[in-house]
Amino acid sequence: MMIMFIKATPESVGISSKQILKYLKMINFHELSSHSVLIARGDKIICEAYWKPFDKNTRHRMYSQTKSYVGLAVRLLANEGKISLDDKIISYFPDKLPDEIHPYLAELSIRNMLMMRTCFDDYGVNWFTAKTDDRVKLYFSQKPSVYPGTQFNYDSFGSFVLGALVERLTGKTFLEYLNEKCLLKIGFSGTAYCLKCPGGYAWGDSALICTPRDMLLYGRFIGRRGKINGKQIIPAEIIDEAFADGTDNCSCGFRTFQSCGYASQFWRFYGNSVGFDGMHDQFTVYDPDTDITFTCTSGNYRSHDSGQLIMSYLFSEIIGTAGDALEENPDDYRELQNYIENLSLVSASGNKTSASESEIDGKIFIAEENKAGITRFSFNFSEKECKFNYRNEQGDKTLILGRCENIFQQFPQTGYSGEIGGTDCENHTYKCAGSFAWKTENQLYIKVQIIDEYIGNLYICFSFRNGKGRMKMVGDAENFLREYNGSINAEIE
Repeated sequence: MMIMFIKATPESVGISSKQILKYLKMINFHELSSHSVLIARGDKIICEAYWKPFDKNTRHRMYSQTKSYVGLAVRLLANEGKISLDDKIISYFPDKLPDEIHPYLAELSIRNMLMMRTCFDDYGVNWFTAKTDDRVKLYFSQKPSVYPGTQFNYDSFGSFVLGALVERLTGKTFLEYLNEKCLLKIGFSGTAYCLKCPGGYAWGDSALICTPRDMLLYGRFIGRRGKINGKQIIPAEIIDEAFADGTDNCSCGFRTFQSCGYASQFWRFYGNSVGFDGMHDQFTVYDPDTDITFTCTSGNYRSHDSGQLIMSYLFSEIIGTAGDALEENPDDYRELQNYIENLSLVSASGNKTSASESEIDGKIFIAEENKAGITRFSFNFSEKECKFNYRNEQGDKTLILGRCENIFQQFPQTGYSGEIGGTDCENHTYKCAGSFAWKTENQLYIKVQIIDEYIGNLYICFSFRNGKGRMKMVGDAENFLREYNGSINAEIE
């Protein structure tokens, strides 16, 4: 087993500690829900930052970064002669096909799927919330709308089926297969695992769980064309062919980090850089011009805004400033390390108290009929926290919220998915962080972050006046927190 990275100062590899500190401060300035940032140049790791309670041993959900493992596994199968990338995918799943096969589906090749040029533009079902006992069968039952190979359509569903293909041909999950072929050889941790989907296959498009260090290793491994420490672990042509099979994905007329191109389950980013991209801002980037590898894990709201901040700053402040070795600056490096040591998960920002807090303390609000099914709620304030009590269809619930500080607990809603995605799991809950702040004298803001094998966010804004209140909830996650969306009008009992 190879251990790739050694610790070094940023200055020793041509990046100033001040620039890295500036980058981390920019992320915090925007109140991003960051969990980790790792930066290496060559085989030297120059920044390893974790926002408590996350640390170097925390295994993290990587979401769609998983696809870039499945893509390599499929390419390795082709290199071994076990498949041809031009084979039609339906030939490997005869038992999962509908009675009538659409001609577009019949033409869909493995290569089309790797390139995200499939026959599906709109499945007709939500991949995360679909209730099915067999997701492979569900994929083939959808009605195609695009002739395969013609244009880019992000087909997460298809990546899952490619993972199932690896499993069907090898008898191993894509991760087990890659562990044997290359991952354990480069120092990837043996504790990584992947959640499953209904039907039994590994959730190959969205559910790899590993450490950020694992991602950093894999990013450099792919960026260096399968070579580690001068040793070729897999044939370089596998990586070369993957990136040669590229597709343009720019549909907006200008370049964002997500519209620089796509290649066989890998992303192209700015310049000549490549990498992986997962929901809630899980990123890995390798830039060949500077030999910089970057990884971050996050729990941000699902929008491109936060990702654009992370990536734009990365390229302008880190990759764009890298040069020759600099003179060591112990003071700057010490300041950077002190900042890193004091990082903690973002919490609600604003005022800790309000003069009108007593107006609602302990009062019970009776809610009008609403989609969330909440019938009543109340707030109990103490010196350091607030208990948000509410009643919904599951019964009485309580969230404990710190004053501009996180309090860690289990989110009170039960029955969320466990090892098998999209499947209700009785009494199962997720670890979360809860905080609150006063935005104005009568406006209370609640921030809840799910930080478990599933990632999610719940934002609640509660305003009140003259005994009447209005609560707006936004729950953002894959197939949970659905109960916590919408607006509620309420009045003190």
